[in-house]
Amino acid sequence: MSNEKRKVIPAPFAKKPQELLMEAAKAAPDRSAKRSGRKKTYVAWSYFLFVILPTTLVALYYAFIAADQYMVETRFAVRDMNVSLGNSLLSNLGLGGGGIATSDTYIIREYIHSREILTNIEKKYHIKERYMKPKNDLWAALPKDSTFEEFLRYWKYMTQVDLDRISHIITIKVFAFSARDAYEISKAILEESERMINELSERARQDAVAYAEKEVAKAEERIREIRQKMLKFRSTTQQVDPAKQAEVQVALIGKLEEQLAHLKAKLAETRNYLSRNAPTVIFLRNRIKAVMKQIEDEKKKLGNALKNKDSKAKSPGMNTPLSETLSEYEELLVDKEFAEKLYLSALSGLEQARLIANKQQRYLATFVRPYVPDEARFPKRLRNTFFVFLALTLLWALSVVMFQSILDRI
Repeated sequence: MSNEKRKVIPAPFAKKPQELLMEAAKAAPDRSAKRSGRKKTYVAWSYFLFVILPTTLVALYYAFIAADQYMVETRFAVRDMNVSLGNSLLSNLGLGGGGIATSDTYIIREYIHSREILTNIEKKYHIKERYMKPKNDLWAALPKDSTFEEFLRYWKYMTQVDLDRISHIITIKVFAFSARDAYEISKAILEESERMINELSERARQDAVAYAEKEVAKAEERIREIRQKMLKFRSTTQQVDPAKQAEVQVALIGKLEEQLAHLKAKLAETRNYLSRNAPTVIFLRNRIKAVMKQIEDEKKKLGNALKNKDSKAKSPGMNTPLSETLSEYEELLVDKEFAEKLYLSALSGLEQARLIANKQQRYLATFVRPYVPDEARFPKRLRNTFFVFLALTLLWALSVVMFQSILDRI
């Protein structure tokens, strides 16, 4: 019974502590080696899956699937003809002078990536079909069921437009899957850009001519109005030229004053030997009064106010002081001279506008024309494959380091 009731001690605990420590020390390197082996296996598989396999697929794609892409580069600048318009209407409208048409340069840059130019070129050259040619290269080719908006985004990707803000030179790089297609597309872009420039220039010239014609019409209407006013003035005042009439009045007043002075001198001489009531003295006095009255009347005509306030003119031409008539006439003359000068200036601007309208105001100065490339420049197969390998390797290494750091902290 004592043997059956004896407690059975497990084998590990039956050993001494020193023996257990020695066995644990011997087993630790085995577990560490196994863990290290599993870690190396995981790292190797991860490197294969995330670096070797994708790089191999990329290399196979560039070697057997990727289509050759040809590039055509074109360079041009938008220029103005060196036309000097002085101070004419065209110069005020900003159509004169030579140099670089800066605003039109920015317009052309935006126009090349617009929906309108793509529509126009597609109608003539059917470039959508040309970009669908590499059937095997689904990555680079345009999908057959693509919408026009997708086609527009693809067009912006296949055509690069750069603008030098200092020299205002536009550089266009066109990519296509054949040398001939790249050349024809680049040529089409150049033709459409030149057409747009001519259209903008034509609109500007038409606006300038229309503006000049309106100014001429306004000047003619102003001259007609002033002539009607002068006709009405002459009919009312019964005077063709108040300036000449004033000269006559001044000369008459001068003669009357001279005559008055002579009569006064004669009267003073007569009083020396005749009495006051002598007929000759009375006659000279009456003559002096008559001449003075005539001088006063003539001066009133020149501009003195009427003494009798109740004697108002019944019509604009009656009893009106000549100074007022002359002032009104001079205002009409000034208006007439100004209208005639304005009319001549408007006619000159119209003639200059018509001369400039017969010339090409703006044009494309193309110094690098489209050409047919000899070889494909894209894609860079070896370089792209190496960059993919390098990028994946760096990303994989960073991921392994971060994952190992996380494991060490657990």
